[in-house]
Amino acid sequence: MQGNDYELTDTHVAIYDGFTSFVKWSTISVIAILVLMAIFLL
Repeated sequence: MQGNDYELTDTHVAIYDGFTSFVKWSTISVIAILVLMAIFLL
């Protein structure tokens, strides 16, 4: 049945944790790059 995949909950949680970690570090790295650009280019 579509949507009845409760036995895969651990997999979904692992994918969600990995994705949120990726987004967090991506955001931090973009902010760091922008700060470094502002320091060196201004």
